[in-house]
Amino acid sequence: MATPTLTLVTATPNPATFGQTVTLTATVLPLGAGTPTGTVTFTVTDGPIPTGTLSGGTTSVTVSGLSTGIHPVVATYSGDTNFLSSTGTTLIAVVQSATTTSVTSTPDPSTLGAPVTFTATVTPVAPGAGAPTGTMTFVIGGSGGGTFAQPVTAGVATLTLSTLGVGTHPVVAIYTGDSSFLPSSGIDTHTVIPAS
Repeated sequence: MATPTLTLVTATPNPATFGQTVTLTATVLPLGAGTPTGTVTFTVTDGPIPTGTLSGGTTSVTVSGLSTGIHPVVATYSGDTNFLSSTGTTLIAVVQSATTTSVTSTPDPSTLGAPVTFTATVTPVAPGAGAPTGTMTFVIGGSGGGTFAQPVTAGVATLTLSTLGVGTHPVVAIYTGDSSFLPSSGIDTHTVIPAS
């Protein structure tokens, strides 16, 4: 007669940051003597369905690309000739990644009346990864400046102006965040010189 088993499953790290790889480990415990063999299939809600082969009663797989939120996991042990199948469950929590924002201007200095392009770049803070989206608000101080909202595509937003007056202009780029990435901001200064 085959021996019953108990399957335990863990997720590391948990919670995970968006973009981070998560390791799922299943341990199959026999309710009797011996060491179970066979496979464990991990079903991740809104995620992949990887399968691992037991070695010494345990197996680990990695999953990536999970969205923010809670992902239930069911680990199903297949059983073998000596041990019955069993299942275990856990939850993976994925939280938004922290970000940093930097902003530059080109050319700097610029000449009065000439266009200047401000570029803001949003970078996930490790172990987070991915390409932030959403909205960047540029706040340009001084004559001819103002507040301008621009889309963030693949982590980058740009703004081009030719209205700035002569002098030094403080620049603030404010990233509003999205469902996967937290807000952040960056600062810079830009100088406009008189036309020759």
